[in-house]
Amino acid sequence: MKRRTLLKASLQLGVTGLLFPGIAISAYPKKAFLAKEIPDALREAFGTTDIGESSKIEIDAPHIASDANMVPVRIKSGFENTESISLVVAGNESPFTAYFKLYEAQNFVSTRIRMADTSDLLVIVKADGVLHTNKRSVRVGRNNCGES
Repeated sequence: MKRRTLLKASLQLGVTGLLFPGIAISAYPKKAFLAKEIPDALREAFGTTDIGESSKIEIDAPHIASDANMVPVRIKSGFENTESISLVVAGNESPFTAYFKLYEAQNFVSTRIRMADTSDLLVIVKADGVLHTNKRSVRVGRNNCGES
């Protein structure tokens, strides 16, 4: 991403948040983060649980995570006009883990997440108003050496 695009998007978001805090906060799916079941979280975040699978979503996460508190995850969407990328960890008490609203031509997210136990990592991409998903199984090590 070019520095100018990042600065422009940050400035726009900051000005919107200062002038219209209700608008900036309204896009945040708070109830999805509080949901205890995946279908409930998906309904709260997207209004549906009907999401098609796609191989156009690339998930770069370790097969075995040595530290459950800092699992590195990189997601790349192969869809044009990607609007958001969300992460759902099936084994967490609150499975809806992360939500990224993307602007302009962004289609990449890199973050670290916490995983309570070995489980599937579901990635949900919203592009042109359509929801797509892909998943990857991540095994969580118990003793920081990658062993369970």
